[in-house]
Amino acid sequence: MEKIIINGRFLLHRVTGVERYARELCAELDKMIEPGELVMAVPPEVNDIPDYKNIKVVKVGRLHNRLWEHISFPMYVSKQKAISLNLCNVAPLPSPGIVAIHDVKIKATPQYFSKKFIAWYNLLFSNAATRAKKIITVSEFSKREIIKYYNVEPDRIIVIPDAWQHYERIGYDDNALEKYNLVKDGYSFSMCSLEPNKNFKWIAEVAKRNSEQIFAVSGSINEKVFADGLGFECPENMKLLGYVSDGEAKTLMRDCKAFLFPTFYEGFGIPPLEAISAGAKQVVVSDTEVMHEVFGDSVVYIDPNDYEIDFHALFVSKDDIKKQSVLDNYSWSGSANKLLCSCCN
Repeated sequence: MEKIIINGRFLLHRVTGVERYARELCAELDKMIEPGELVMAVPPEVNDIPDYKNIKVVKVGRLHNRLWEHISFPMYVSKQKAISLNLCNVAPLPSPGIVAIHDVKIKATPQYFSKKFIAWYNLLFSNAATRAKKIITVSEFSKREIIKYYNVEPDRIIVIPDAWQHYERIGYDDNALEKYNLVKDGYSFSMCSLEPNKNFKWIAEVAKRNSEQIFAVSGSINEKVFADGLGFECPENMKLLGYVSDGEAKTLMRDCKAFLFPTFYEGFGIPPLEAISAGAKQVVVSDTEVMHEVFGDSVVYIDPNDYEIDFHALFVSKDDIKKQSVLDNYSWSGSANKLLCSCCN
């Protein structure tokens, strides 16, 4: 196997979808390899390093954050005569190596992002499309999107999906409902990062039209951000919970009437998978191509632009066998094994 050095800058960041992907794959890879078979290079400011048994972690260079990623890290990789493995969208411009591109929302939904953000990520993705040895992505849908927007040869793209087993390590928090003044089976729940693309407006508009229902939304948010930043107001029956712990989130998923995920665009979509694993009675997602690919007929689909939906009609029973079938399709160990095999070829 060609010497691989993992880009460990993700250890600096709060855990969202792409960081979760990197952390879980590396944890599984650590179980599969011999000591020292893989190396992870990290910036000098990283303090919280996972307790790997076989992945060797080295602090590299004197630069920090982005400068480290595009100067110190590729210099180290070059000196080691190795290839970099970059799992969080960003790869060093001089030598992108193997790059995971999770989605191309900057191309598909540019209206939600600043010109500066679009320009930077378009540069990164164009560079990877032209020069990376391999590109990893998380769904067949995302693979088609990368081919569509960046004209990448299909055989250069490997689909290695997200999974959910990290939720097995999380316990339920029995105090969550009381803390947030919620009643079991008396609310619908949504959780994801605050981006216009996530379509919290759908929840707000549906809440306005269903005043007898309670809608709980978690994330680093506040009413001012919703009203001013996203251009709509939150009704009184839409409760903004702010940040919730992993244990609280798992409990809120289990005890809600429905988990709502009305996003406009995703490369995969981990939260609904987490909700299914947590025991959510109903999962409602947008009627988009990737959601059908991942969830099949185990969930209820909605038009993310339709605010006049009959909300009560969403509560139709779904076979637990179908939900389990979806969970059986995805595992971090299976994805890590596929990644390891792809790095060997």
